[in-house]
Amino acid sequence: MFYPKTPFVGNPLLEGDILKVNSAALAPLLEWLCRTPKVTTYRVNTLRSSVDAFRKKVEEKLETRYGQASPKVYGLPSLPEVLCIGPLAERLTQTYADPELKEVIVDTSCGAALLRGAHIYAPGVLAMESNAQLAELVSVYADLTGKCKRGSVIRYDSSEKIFLGTGKVLMQRYQLFNNSDQPATGIAVEMQANVSGVPPLGDLSNEDALLQNLPSIVCVRVLDPQPGERILDMCAAPGNKTSHIAELMGDQGSVLALDNSASRVRSMLPKLAAYSSITAHVFDSTKAVAPDPARSGAVPGPPFPCGSFDRILLDAPCSGLGNRPQLSCSIKKAKVLQSYPNIQRRLFGQAVPLLRPGGTLVYSTCTVTEEECEGLVSWALRKFPELRLVEASPRWGGPGLPLPDLDATKARLLQRFGPSGDSTDTVGFFIAKFQKD
Repeated sequence: MFYPKTPFVGNPLLEGDILKVNSAALAPLLEWLCRTPKVTTYRVNTLRSSVDAFRKKVEEKLETRYGQASPKVYGLPSLPEVLCIGPLAERLTQTYADPELKEVIVDTSCGAALLRGAHIYAPGVLAMESNAQLAELVSVYADLTGKCKRGSVIRYDSSEKIFLGTGKVLMQRYQLFNNSDQPATGIAVEMQANVSGVPPLGDLSNEDALLQNLPSIVCVRVLDPQPGERILDMCAAPGNKTSHIAELMGDQGSVLALDNSASRVRSMLPKLAAYSSITAHVFDSTKAVAPDPARSGAVPGPPFPCGSFDRILLDAPCSGLGNRPQLSCSIKKAKVLQSYPNIQRRLFGQAVPLLRPGGTLVYSTCTVTEEECEGLVSWALRKFPELRLVEASPRWGGPGLPLPDLDATKARLLQRFGPSGDSTDTVGFFIAKFQKD
């Protein structure tokens, strides 16, 4: 592990009280969260393109960059829209910094993206040494403590910065730190090599394919939307799962996408504009059930009458502790962890009546805490006897964690992505599938 220490150490809320796993399982989990997933996944929009066509573009780019040492590009069984890019050969992974190079410091959020293969965009740059020239190679470090002064011109001297890789300067200091009303945008440093082994290709997303974590793709496959159905995406932003739903339906039917943030809905509208089946609304899904039971029939917008939907995706707001790699974890974030199950329960309380009898509800989170995952499933089964837990397939994650009131048989119906020894190396994620009787 190339990180000097796990960012969770010393935080008792994360060391046991919230994660609630035994000490033997906790250490590997925390170490796993600090490591970078090695495989990059794209979801191809099969309404516009084909996996083979996108594969050809990716392989050409890789061959131009790496020649015969190009990483493997491959598909996955039961997920025909997925294209994977494997890690680089170990000899192409940079393991040390060149002390002769100038340094660039980034924040931990940017650093995590960089380790997943991204380039460095202007807002992520905290500091750049003076006189760094265009096309000059620089060493890139992440500031783990957040103490680096933005715009600093001198080398940042700290024992809590970590080397991430080497990049090529595309923007100079005067462009990045000009105190303008219009801050710089675009790629500031193009990564040439990193310590994670993930090819630094940037984001190859376009209208034909989208960079997306594997569990998020699996989640919509578990929902299994069908042409002509009426489907609700309760917490839709940024819209990646919403567009996937429409693609699996052949853009035939009705997909209602809700989010309570006007800015997030505005940002996802261009992405969803090409799909005639999708309608997006700025709306709080904790109030999605119409208070007037007299409302009936096809309602164009929220709130909706009971039994309005064939399938519902509840990809709930969560603590996000499944995101990898975790380079830092603030105490403030830990203190709010316990608030998430409350909002998740409120959303469940709206989803169940909105689902028609015989309909499907998929609950998912991008976290690893028991309370937000298996704990919510256990609560939902007690609260809503009309819900029945069913197999979350296709299966790419491991089983869920058994609880005193969630036996091993039910836990095996769940999908938990984590350090469980399964074949996937991806982010932490959780999926549960329910049928309404």
